[in-house]
Amino acid sequence: MRGLVVSLSALGLAAACDAPESADNFTEEPTRGAPVTDPNTFRADVDLERPYAGEWAAATNQCSDQKKVWTIEARRMAILPAMRFCAFDNIYVSEGNNGARTIWSASAKCLADGSESHDFLFFRVKDNLKEMKVTFNDTSSVELVRCPVVNRS
Repeated sequence: MRGLVVSLSALGLAAACDAPESADNFTEEPTRGAPVTDPNTFRADVDLERPYAGEWAAATNQCSDQKKVWTIEARRMAILPAMRFCAFDNIYVSEGNNGARTIWSASAKCLADGSESHDFLFFRVKDNLKEMKVTFNDTSSVELVRCPVVNRS
């Protein structure tokens, strides 16, 4: 019975993390390791209210490998390298004072390795909107770079 409950919870959380199907959301993957020199490639689809949202990877050349991409939306995220899926309960904004960076944080219900957990995440987006540090529950931070969005013509 416990296995059934965990399986149903896993399915529910995984379903919440499915990307919406829409022709407007289709993006083409960038060429492996290709440098992106147009800064507007990164800023075009960045929501300044939630700049943590987007596709992220440990390095730009990993953006073309979907197994290494972190997909973070306004209220949920999927970390494929760790097979971790999270749905955010609440999102908090800590406005930076005197030049300090704004920090977004979220309490989240996550699923990894068949186990549910309640986590707290911190998103520290750099001013260039291309780099971010993510911290789970005050553990070591993971540094990520924003994957460029390349629209199909």
